Amino acid sequence: MTDAGSALPAGARILVVEDEVLIGMDLVMTLEDWGFVADGPHGSPTAAMAAIEAFGPEVAILDVNLGRAGTSLPIAEALGARGTPFMFLSGYNSSRFADNERLRAAPTLRKPVSEALLRRTLATLLSPAET
Repeated sequence: MTDAGSALPAGARILVVEDEVLIGMDLVMTLEDWGFVADGPHGSPTAAMAAIEAFGPEVAILDVNLGRAGTSLPIAEALGARGTPFMFLSGYNSSRFADNERLRAAPTLRKPVSEALLRRTLATLLSPAET
C-alpha cells in the first residue's frame, strides 16, 4: 500500500496506547484497513507494558495523557530501551519532553491528525535507518 509515495509494510505490528476508547478503536480500525496488525487500544501503562511483552510491536502510537492512569512516558521509555520506534499522537507538543532527548526526538503528531501525515510518519518509523 502506498500513499503520497510512502510505502507501508503490510502486516507490521503496531501497538496503540490511547485512553479514549472510541478514538483508540477508530485508530486500530484505520491501521487494520491499511494492512497492519494493530493491538489495542491500551488505556494504561500497565496494560501497555504487558502488551509490549506479549505482542512485540514493531512500532507504537502513544497518547501522552492517559487520564487517571497517568501518562505514556514510562511506556515510551520501555520502548526506547528495546529499540522499538514510537510516535506520540497527542494534544501535547514535544516541549513536554524537554528534559529527555529520546522522547523529544520522537515524532509528535497533534490530534486530530490527517491520515496522510499518519501514514507518512508510520512509513518513516518502519523504514530501516539509512546509513
